[in-house]
Amino acid sequence: MRLDRYLSNAKVGSRSYVKKLIREGLVKVNNVVVTDPSFEVKPEDKVFLEGNPVAPHRLVYLVFNKPAGYVSDRTDYEASIFDLIDHPYIDELHVAGRLDKDVEGMMILTNDGQFTHKLISPKYKIEKEYHVIFRGKIDQEKLSKAHQGVYIDGEKFTPKKIEVISDNLLCIVLTEGKHHEVKKILKYLGVEYEKIKRVRIGKLSLQNLEPGTFKELSEEEKQLLLLNP
Repeated sequence: MRLDRYLSNAKVGSRSYVKKLIREGLVKVNNVVVTDPSFEVKPEDKVFLEGNPVAPHRLVYLVFNKPAGYVSDRTDYEASIFDLIDHPYIDELHVAGRLDKDVEGMMILTNDGQFTHKLISPKYKIEKEYHVIFRGKIDQEKLSKAHQGVYIDGEKFTPKKIEVISDNLLCIVLTEGKHHEVKKILKYLGVEYEKIKRVRIGKLSLQNLEPGTFKELSEEEKQLLLLNP
């Protein structure tokens, strides 16, 4: 890979900016000053800018605790989750499984498209667990039918699990990845929700993160996302 591209991909700056740094003699490869932007950097090479090591471009995996009131899109018109995430790769990260504005909880952001496909495609049946605080009582017959699969607005929804786990707290586990699935199931059950929170994806539960904060996932945590309990 060309040296200027290596530095640009590593978020040092634009191609024109890093070319200027290189020509000024501020970049070393394996402790040797290189002033040619087209110099080919090999995988084993070590690159330094003004004496500081420059890590190559990498794939990033973040877990984020989304607060309610933020959209999952990049927008200038509404409060966005991207306004809350201060990360050098933020411009190339995308959401692997959106949440509605009023829904909170676990989100994954990454720049790895193949990983996202595995995480959200119905083909892989990765579980997403939601906890719902609701008002009123749930009809047990409807709850039983929902577990077996029900048609709502002409589309069949079959949650992997749906049960009341305590007073006014409902657990729903989904694998189908259908649009507004939780809300449509709640509508079928005839209950109003106060809060919907995603608490688990695969075998990885929401970390001890404050709402609006994130952390990078370890390799082990990343793999847990793709496994079901």
